[in-house]
Amino acid sequence: MCNVPVNIKLPIEAREHLEKYWVLARRFYQEGDSPLAAFFAITLIEEVGKVIIMGNRELSGSLDKQGFFSHEKKYAYAVGMTLVVNARVTRLYGTQEKVFAGWFREGDLFRIRNSALYLDLERDTPVAPRKAVRPTDALLLVCIAGEVYAEIQGIYTGTGPDEWARVINEIDDFRTLHAEDFGSA
Repeated sequence: MCNVPVNIKLPIEAREHLEKYWVLARRFYQEGDSPLAAFFAITLIEEVGKVIIMGNRELSGSLDKQGFFSHEKKYAYAVGMTLVVNARVTRLYGTQEKVFAGWFREGDLFRIRNSALYLDLERDTPVAPRKAVRPTDALLLVCIAGEVYAEIQGIYTGTGPDEWARVINEIDDFRTLHAEDFGSA
């Protein structure tokens, strides 16, 4: 969990909102809707970024309003606080972590998020979200979103270590259930 001396104690409605995206990302992946799974996973990462921005406000006394409304800055807050030095993610995901890091560095998360919802054009031909978002990419995004979400449990959400453990267990169960899908990544 993050070791930041802040406790913003998110209202229950905000915690439920984050949890809803975590549940929807997994559910849509399990139902075979990779685009919506990817959309909810990336949106969960963005929402975690907002929570971190609010936590930083508690430390600094000022709110990064520009960051609060910028997709790229929300990704940066979320990834920077939860994944940069996360040995668990490096150990479990290996090369897949590098794939996610590439998307993050290249600014592709927002593009993937939009491709998950809207028709794209490729050589003047519409490309539906189902063709634009690969199932293996959606699976990785769901798992990484869970890792990001787990890391804000406690100090940032006002929950205890049991919530961190619950989310970690859900990630592990989800990864185990879909382990062979990772093999095709």
